[in-house]
Amino acid sequence: MLCICALATSCCSLPAQCRFSAPAPGIRQITYTFSPELTERTLTLHVALAFTEGATGTDRFQLPIQWADEKLSSLSNLQVTSDGAKLETGSDSGEQLIRAKPGHRVRITYDLTKDWTGAFVNPLQFHPVLFPEYLEFTGSNALVRLKLGDQDQETANFDWTSLPATWSLATSFGSTSVNAGRCQTYTGPWRDVNDGLYAAGDFRIRHFQIDGQPAVLAVRGNWTFTDEEAIKKIQAVVGLVRTYWKDNRFPYFLVTLAPYDRDHGSSDGSAFTNAFWMFVSRRDSLNGLLTQLAHESFHAWNPKHMGLIPSGYDDRNIRWFREGPTEYYAQLFTLRAGNQSAADYISSLNKDLRRFPQSTDEYVRGRVISLWLDGTIRKESHGRYSLDDVMFDMVRTANRPYTLDRILATIEHYLSPGARDLLQQAINAQGDLQPPSHIPELSDCAAPSLEEVPSFDMGLDFDRSRAAMTVLGVVENGPAYIAGLRNGQVLLGYSVTKWEPDHIASFRIQTESGDKRLTFYPRGHMVSVWQYEMKQNGSCVVSPGTPPSTYPQF
Repeated sequence: MLCICALATSCCSLPAQCRFSAPAPGIRQITYTFSPELTERTLTLHVALAFTEGATGTDRFQLPIQWADEKLSSLSNLQVTSDGAKLETGSDSGEQLIRAKPGHRVRITYDLTKDWTGAFVNPLQFHPVLFPEYLEFTGSNALVRLKLGDQDQETANFDWTSLPATWSLATSFGSTSVNAGRCQTYTGPWRDVNDGLYAAGDFRIRHFQIDGQPAVLAVRGNWTFTDEEAIKKIQAVVGLVRTYWKDNRFPYFLVTLAPYDRDHGSSDGSAFTNAFWMFVSRRDSLNGLLTQLAHESFHAWNPKHMGLIPSGYDDRNIRWFREGPTEYYAQLFTLRAGNQSAADYISSLNKDLRRFPQSTDEYVRGRVISLWLDGTIRKESHGRYSLDDVMFDMVRTANRPYTLDRILATIEHYLSPGARDLLQQAINAQGDLQPPSHIPELSDCAAPSLEEVPSFDMGLDFDRSRAAMTVLGVVENGPAYIAGLRNGQVLLGYSVTKWEPDHIASFRIQTESGDKRLTFYPRGHMVSVWQYEMKQNGSCVVSPGTPPSTYPQF
């Protein structure tokens, strides 16, 4: 349940401070109040949270994830400011205990500040972003919260009335232009608040619709594209995902767009409750993030509408299905939306096909398995069925657990016995898969063939070396060894594109004579991989795809 003053003034009042209604019986209520302190160069955000102590007299609360890591220091001055309440350190990392009389009103305060120096670049957006011009953070990296059970509901109130009058506000639970709608209330699973996105400042608030449902773009900065062009791209990609599922039950969706402190080469897109953020270098386009936007939108159904993962279930054997079809369709949707050319789409497929024999990555393996599944189901059913049917069947049977046995039972309904064996081998990372003779969704313009390419091999233990900042695991006469790297050398820096043997790997090491940079191609033995080649004079035409036999109605 969402309450915003601009829409429903009965729940709160403006402008002095918010007055929130009492929560429903049995639901915990927590109220956050935000008070920014601005200077010309800094922003300190004073945060207060208040709640009523429960019947036991003891509550656990969780510190933000980023602050629980002692390497970060965005949060300071944590204290209890209400009489009769006591703060103690809990047994778990990042956990605190509050002890007070049952029914006692407890108030906790703390401060948030920017905890880095230098340019704002990826991945600093995962820290609280606090500048004099704007702020943007998530529940997990900035909000101290009550530690509730996984299925517990809470009412979260947000009092933003102390924001500068000229600032706009855009959060997972509503957005408004300057000096309006500063009181928000949300009742639902506590995870929605913890996964929430919260932004305010010199954002331009642009209201639009996706298939008739309300959406908001909160954008700041100057770009090589207009706000309207950004909106059209978001509408096209997210609209295709919702159209595919025949499901448009989204009463609110927020996209924030803010620049990094560089002109090119840094970007990130991440999904949150009712929201998606985009951080992009100032002179770059949005196209590189649209596939990720489609990917995260697709997760609203896979796995969220496909059933619950049983408590204690080891989900490692189902990650290929959670991420693979999601990435497969995300690439298709950006292709259909015209934000990716057929040549780029084929190039992207070829990249994952090259990685597939060596990779354990659920995105890579899952996408290639999905490509094979879609082509095999279409071929064996003579075009009557496709991977679409599997996805919709999983949603129709969402009352059953989301497990590997159920996933396989759903898929195997559409496969011959021989194809089922190949699928099982691929899931176990023990077998290769021959891709379809032509790519689903494209005209017959490219065909697969086996090619000999070098495997990706740096000749050292990169993960251990990176963690220790010391060269480790060098293989004698391997690529790193030949380039001059030796075990025990102090590692000062590196640049590696993993799984790309044709991209130069660069390592900067410390030597007696000073810093030294060593470069080499991370190429190992030759391997056979499937690759799609464009047919001579072939022209790829994007088709709408084979519709499932029966569209679901949710």
